[in-house]
Formats: sequence, C-alpha cells, structure tokens
Amino acid sequence: MKTNMLTSGFNKGFPSEFAQQLQRILTKREFFVFLASEFEHIHQKTDRYFNLFLDMFMDCGIQFNRACVVDSRMSIEKAHQVVASADVLWLAGGDTINQIHNIKEYGLIPVIQSRSGITIGMSAGSINMAKTAVCTVTCGHEEQSIYEGLGLVDLSVEPHFNSRNISDELLQISQDYPLYGMCDDSVIICEDGKTTYIGDIYYISRGNVKLI
Repeated sequence: MKTNMLTSGFNKGFPSEFAQQLQRILTKREFFVFLASEFEHIHQKTDRYFNLFLDMFMDCGIQFNRACVVDSRMSIEKAHQVVASADVLWLAGGDTINQIHNIKEYGLIPVIQSRSGITIGMSAGSINMAKTAVCTVTCGHEEQSIYEGLGLVDLSVEPHFNSRNISDELLQISQDYPLYGMCDDSVIICEDGKTTYIGDIYYISRGNVKLI
C-alpha cells in the first residue's frame, strides 16, 4: 500500500492528530530512511535533523529498528537498495531545487515512484512529491521555478503559508497552477484514493483563496 504525506514544518513536535494518524498508518516500523536535500555538504546539519525527527516519532510512541541517511556518504547502489526497502521514506526540507537534482543524479526517481510503503515529505520534500513542483519566491526560493516533480501526488503545495500575507505571486501562479497553502503544523495525507487534511490548509486557485 502506498501512502503519501505532505508536511510544511512542525514547531513543537508532531501535532496530536498527526501523531494519531501515524500510529494508525505506520504498521511496519522496521526501517526509516531520511533522504537529505543537500547531499555533498552540511552533513552535520543533516544528521541533526535526522535525529530530531526520529525523536519526534519516539515522542508519539513510534520507534524504528533501523534508520539511515541518504546523501553523498552513501553509494548510488546502496541508496537504491535502502530507498526501495524503506518502510518510511522521509524527503527532507531544505533546498528544493538541489534536492530534486540530487535525486536525479542518484537515479532515484523510478525507485521512489515504484516503491511500496509510506513517503513523507517536509517543505522542500513536499514540493518535490508533486506531479508539478512549484517553487516560489514567496516560499524563500531565489527565483520562481516550475518543473516536473516526482509525481507521487496530483497536488502542488506552498509550504510555510501565511494566510495574512498572501503574495501577488501566489495569486498569479494560481491562475494556471492551483496550490495548497500549507501553514506550519499542517499535513496532507493521500491514502487509498482518499485525502485527509490536518491543520490550516488553504486552496488557492484562479486568484481565490479558501480555507479547506
């Protein structure tokens, strides 16, 4: 069974409703794989976030028997093996463009697309999970970029959305590309053809903004 979860960011651990969904969905807890956004550098920072999210899982009663990081410290062959066999694959936040570049360089797109199990994206990872990835200046990217993502979900997201400061850029993009504005602590779960929304999420389409 494939389940895809998109997140923006968590201020104080996983929200209780998300923790309950994780308890229900994560029936297999053998192997957790953390796919970094930056492969070549900041390994210490990558490891810090890797351990932070493992602690968040533990705080809601979920512990994995094995866990590893995928970045340049791992060979391409080994990366293919661990991504394919992961019970939970976490696509990290960080540099969105760099992440999709590294995924392509490692030849991981077909591996990610064909694997069974659960995939969780955070911020950059959530953007790249989309069929159409939309990177906005509003979200902190140096320039606007729209490209083919991993195609795990049919929706495009704007992480760290601020409903009190909606930019003209987002309204303009939404004329052609509907977006789901995800406030921090929100989650979108795509499971068995059903979509579940947790927290404050806004649908932005043709210049209109509506709270889901």
